[in-house]
Amino acid sequence: MSHNVPAKAASLAPLLLLATLAQPAQAAMNLTLQPDEAASQDVFVYEFAVPGAFGIATAARVTNLDSQTLNSLVPLPAVPFGNFLGSSNTVPLIGAQGESRAHDTRSLLRFDPGGLGITAGQVVSASLRLFALPGLPPFDNPTPAQAITTDLHRVTESWSETGVTWETQPAVSGPVTSVTQDGVNQWVSFDVTALVRDWLADPAGNFGVELRQPDIVMAASGKPLASLYASSAWADAGLRPMLEISAVPEPSTPVLLAGGLGLFGWVKRRRRQA
Repeated sequence: MSHNVPAKAASLAPLLLLATLAQPAQAAMNLTLQPDEAASQDVFVYEFAVPGAFGIATAARVTNLDSQTLNSLVPLPAVPFGNFLGSSNTVPLIGAQGESRAHDTRSLLRFDPGGLGITAGQVVSASLRLFALPGLPPFDNPTPAQAITTDLHRVTESWSETGVTWETQPAVSGPVTSVTQDGVNQWVSFDVTALVRDWLADPAGNFGVELRQPDIVMAASGKPLASLYASSAWADAGLRPMLEISAVPEPSTPVLLAGGLGLFGWVKRRRRQA
């Protein structure tokens, strides 16, 4: 009888594997991160360098355009920049003012999926979703006839929501993905599956993403096209930036063990009958 013991022990591992494979596929769970202004990290940096523009005392390129920063200015700026994010690319006017008249804009966002209780291996898909707003007067809106492309880049160094400016924006790599927008008052979705897996595997390397417009696109009106999105300070909480993750739950160890032992017993009975 003793010669049968090693064979039984050796057969247990593959039987447990077979039991795992035999379990029905578990439905993916959908998780959403949509923080408010206090809990978020999202900011709008702007290249316009003329002091006093839009009621901002200092030049926009050296001023943080986040609502927490702008709300501390006296008097308050005429335009509530902190309520939205943006991405644009324009040609600086040729002349004495040069780059100071450029209206280039970029946005930085960071989400922390570490508190969701999932691992990188569980992530099926992940999307960064932003709600596109109508543009400000210096810009025109994207339409099906005049679409605009926005690139999403991986940020590779740390930054502060209330401290970063156009002059101090962090380094990036990429682009990781791009989205073509053909309208406003609609959701725009970026595929960030690979990034979220990386952030979960290495939380210390999560510096978020940057949105920027790779090309200068002029509308038929003669104005440049730009993308404008609701920020985490937007009044309608349902339109704030969100990170949506589809993940598969980890299988329960007791269930797998019970299934494996059950399959082991079934095989043993079959051998006895044979």
